[in-house]
Amino acid sequence: MLLAGLFLHSSLQAQQPTQDSLQMPPLDSLQLIGDTLTEGILYDSLGNPISDSLNMMVFSADTNQRTVSQAFVDSLKATSDLKAAVPYKAVDSIVFDVKSGMLMMYGSGELTYTDIELKAERITVAIDSQTLYANGIKDSLDNEIGFPRFTMAGSQYEADELAYNFKSAKGRVKGGRTVQGEGFILTDVAKYMEDGSIFGAGGKYTTCNDPDHPHYYIKSKKLKLTNNNQIISGPLNLVIGDLPLPVVIPFAFIPTPPEGKVSGILQPNYGNAQDRGYFLRGLGYYKAINEYFDIQVDGDIYTRGGWRAGIASTYRVQHSFSGNLRFQYGVQRFNEPSDPDFSRRAAWSVNWSHNQPINPNTRLSSSVNISSSNSFQREISYNRQDFFTNDLNSSINFQKTFANTPFSMNLGLRHQQDLNDGLMSMSLPELTVNMNRQNPFKNLQGKNLGFLKQLGVSYNMSARNRVQNLPDSLFLPVLINPGDSVWTSVVENGDTLAQRVIGSSFYQNGMEHRATASTQIKLFNYLNISPSFNYREIWLTESEEQVFNPETNSIETLPVRGFERAFDYNTSVSATTNFYGIYGLKNSKKEIVFRQRFTPNVNYNLKPDFAAEQYDFYRTVQKDTLGNTQTYSRFRRATYTGPSQGESQAIGFGLSSVIEMKYRTKESFDPEFDESEDKYERIRVIDNLGISGNYNFAADSFRLSTFNLRARTSLFKNKVSINASGTLDPYAIQSFTNIETGEITKRKVDQYMINTDGRLGRFTRAQISFSTSLRGEELRKKQVDSEEVDQAEFAQIQRTSYQYVDFDIPWDVRLRYSLSYTNNGISEPRIVSTVNVDGSLNLTQNWKIQLSSGFDLVDMEATNTSLQIFRNLHCWDMSFRWVPFGPQRSYSFVINVRSSTLQALRLTKNNFWQDRFQ
Repeated sequence: MLLAGLFLHSSLQAQQPTQDSLQMPPLDSLQLIGDTLTEGILYDSLGNPISDSLNMMVFSADTNQRTVSQAFVDSLKATSDLKAAVPYKAVDSIVFDVKSGMLMMYGSGELTYTDIELKAERITVAIDSQTLYANGIKDSLDNEIGFPRFTMAGSQYEADELAYNFKSAKGRVKGGRTVQGEGFILTDVAKYMEDGSIFGAGGKYTTCNDPDHPHYYIKSKKLKLTNNNQIISGPLNLVIGDLPLPVVIPFAFIPTPPEGKVSGILQPNYGNAQDRGYFLRGLGYYKAINEYFDIQVDGDIYTRGGWRAGIASTYRVQHSFSGNLRFQYGVQRFNEPSDPDFSRRAAWSVNWSHNQPINPNTRLSSSVNISSSNSFQREISYNRQDFFTNDLNSSINFQKTFANTPFSMNLGLRHQQDLNDGLMSMSLPELTVNMNRQNPFKNLQGKNLGFLKQLGVSYNMSARNRVQNLPDSLFLPVLINPGDSVWTSVVENGDTLAQRVIGSSFYQNGMEHRATASTQIKLFNYLNISPSFNYREIWLTESEEQVFNPETNSIETLPVRGFERAFDYNTSVSATTNFYGIYGLKNSKKEIVFRQRFTPNVNYNLKPDFAAEQYDFYRTVQKDTLGNTQTYSRFRRATYTGPSQGESQAIGFGLSSVIEMKYRTKESFDPEFDESEDKYERIRVIDNLGISGNYNFAADSFRLSTFNLRARTSLFKNKVSINASGTLDPYAIQSFTNIETGEITKRKVDQYMINTDGRLGRFTRAQISFSTSLRGEELRKKQVDSEEVDQAEFAQIQRTSYQYVDFDIPWDVRLRYSLSYTNNGISEPRIVSTVNVDGSLNLTQNWKIQLSSGFDLVDMEATNTSLQIFRNLHCWDMSFRWVPFGPQRSYSFVINVRSSTLQALRLTKNNFWQDRFQ
């Protein structure tokens, strides 16, 4: 092809050639001579090379790719400023006017130059000036189609009209549109510079995904989009619903972050707390240090002196380790110092999560949640669930499995914290070694040795250094100095809470060994016998001794240092089997049949009385001046629980049952039913129905335990679940009258109710609950499954999942009714009847309401209740949350732009439960 000033590789694809009055050799008279395209020379039918004597050349669909001779191409290179070849193609036709030097492409033209890719319905190239023009056209219905769409440096743009100069690498666009991050930039006129930056006049910026008719936008007379994805604007104002707000900002800088982590300021919430004053919450800065590590610093400040500061970091090295760490410290001041209700409380909190697979057999993990007191959860934390938290737990574990051995090890640090009492317990550290069940005789040969082949032994060892009931105020002092000086200082200061700790040192330690041996024996092919033997031994470095002090008429506990050993053991044997009962309904057209499976279980447990004198695990101490004594365990407060008191020779018994039903389906009665298919439907009527208890022959009284009853089933194809349980006490309650005072008291006596009242027993506890969960999504499942997933919308949901509300689910509801009864036979019976509901409903396509509530039918009052209302404003979100009563009484109203880029466009009005004096 002859392209003066351009050397273009053409790949022509067309539907039909454009016919006009041009005089040129017919297409079938053109021949390509040569082995390769770059060496080929184009000749006419007379064998003469084609020259530029022709005024115009038209190439259509069936035209093969042709090039000029290498010598002519070399001459074009010498006169061109282009940096690369320019491949192009078009669907309809390509017209080249040799005389004017114009190349015109019709019908979905495409052109590529360096990092620029252009698609438009009509593209024109002026070869002499090396300028490109592109625009759309109107179809037969007068609709504009084929607007220029082009990609430059990885960014995509659309325009009504486009002009671009190859030599200067500058362009001019009319009606330009582009996407940057989560936002759209629209300009009336824009100039594209050689460095990739864009200058626009009559600009608009919006995150509304309907850029042609945005619900809101930021309007600017002029703006600049830099080559590093930042927007700089002159005077601008916000327009909502085509109504400009009467507020003008002189300039603006809008970051359009690339994918991944981006540093920036954290926008705070503001408001007024009645007891703390005006505040800013969540103000801070986030720094993405690199792809592996980031850091966030944030805090709150109150005008009456309260404040909170926090530092957090998330780290991740792929295939190596990941985790996050957060430390917070805060001081809350309520009311003025002169106010009688003035208070000041300080608290801190540490959260750490870590996961590190070192190799297939070794792993390091942590889950740490610790704070100084409950005031952090009640007054500083914003997490709603923290308000109801009563205890905290932490663990750090190093786990290792020893290859080709049955042994595994866990080395850990553990922490438990009671927020109500302000006490901590810690294991620093705790070592556990486990040996999996081994069968030493599994390779025995011979008949009747099955019980030996099945014989298995397992072993577990744990050792720990532990501190119990440590006041949280002493957590850091004890870690720094665990010696006697801290204890002495606390006692002298009169800290009664700390004096609950027993001993002159906070730390206790010990070791525990557990071994189990068990096997299985099958009798008569139906009865399974399982004997087992359990042994436990503890090693301690401290025990205790109790002495009676006649001066104070009280018992004093004295620590006894030195190695101590204690043990216990028990043996048991259990037998279980299954049998079935089948019942059919007579004259049933549907052939209804019930099958009931019974699983009885009987077991015998034997344990000696380790309080016997020969073991020396228990001793007696005088308890009053009359010489009365009582028994105490020498290991009552040891790290590991000491042997239990009392002999046990108990027979345990239980019976469980499952009831199933099958019946003929309606379709099976059809004469055309395929007999090769199953014609029965099977359902479970009762999932579990059972009773259990035990009888202790060694007990001196009340040998028969209570009976535990349970039942579980589901209805309507598992839509409704029903659970019931109860406890039946077989012993009678009798009344006794005090002769001196006439007071009547009740207590349980060692007599069966079947002998006194003619009843099997009395229910001390009974409970039944009904629950169901339904979702409207199930009704639209076929429609949802047929829809294609919008990847852009999915990515947006993941970025802002914390504020995402699924409007595609028309409704969902979770209902639970619970009725419980307790009666110990002495005090008045108590009945609790509650109903709870959680659900959501789409009032319209864009309105959604969520409700979580409960009602106590006995006290006739509502339980914890919250109501949330959401409004989908397309590119905006509105939410209202209201807790009308209870300890978390509050409300919150928020309207904000969905885009995370413009989080500052937010209106908030709230009254948090944390802002009320606790």
